[in-house]
Amino acid sequence: MQFIKTRLTIAEAKQLDLVAYLSSLGYEPARIRNQDYWYLSPLRQEKAPSFKVDRKLNRWYDHGLGSGGNLVDFAIQYHHCTIGELLQKLYDGFSFQKPLSYTEIAQKKEPKLRVLEDCSLSSCHLLRYLKQRRIPFDIAELYCRELRYELAGKTYYGIGFKNDAGGYEIRNPYFKGSSSPKDITSYNNGSNEVLVFEGFMDFLTYKTIHKSGAENRANIVVLNSLSFFEKARPFMEQHTSIRVYLERDAGGQNCSGIG
Repeated sequence: MQFIKTRLTIAEAKQLDLVAYLSSLGYEPARIRNQDYWYLSPLRQEKAPSFKVDRKLNRWYDHGLGSGGNLVDFAIQYHHCTIGELLQKLYDGFSFQKPLSYTEIAQKKEPKLRVLEDCSLSSCHLLRYLKQRRIPFDIAELYCRELRYELAGKTYYGIGFKNDAGGYEIRNPYFKGSSSPKDITSYNNGSNEVLVFEGFMDFLTYKTIHKSGAENRANIVVLNSLSFFEKARPFMEQHTSIRVYLERDAGGQNCSGIG
């Protein structure tokens, strides 16, 4: 029986040129120094480029996150997909949705991403995504909405988490982005204690683990980006107890006062 290839191997995916791949996603280097290509990080918001690709080694390192690796490591983190899904999409030439960057929102009078409709969570594809993330429906429906949004002239669906300014953090299996305006999300339950999370998926995971108990009476702030840590500080400092649940990377440690 003849073997018919249906997707790339991991080895083949790792050999794809990172600089060309980033360009296909819409990211161009802010500066080039010898074989080092510096970018504004595609994985987070920043004003100074700290995401480096070593063209000779074909590897990346995000100095703000304190992590790096090969193309597969980057693409899985960027697209929030499994290795199998990524290898299939790369073979098929699938063009993943490109998240709307903070720079694009700031520079354009009309943001490219526009929320058309929000409703209760019901899409089987989005519910399956939540299940894969181990978030129960009863937790998700308390804090999230199902959004229909327009991006680059096409309509998509995603899980929306509303911020204090009325914008949304948006997630689906292939997209991580936000609608304008970008802001923190806070919940004031009248407590003297506040819990601080970097992203809403971390928050939902915490709520899943702590369905009952004293933790549910604490106030909450979800930064929706580490860059909003200082903006959230006045709300945090109103409390006698601040519990910070951030990633154990360089950015999270800096905000936590660790290291």
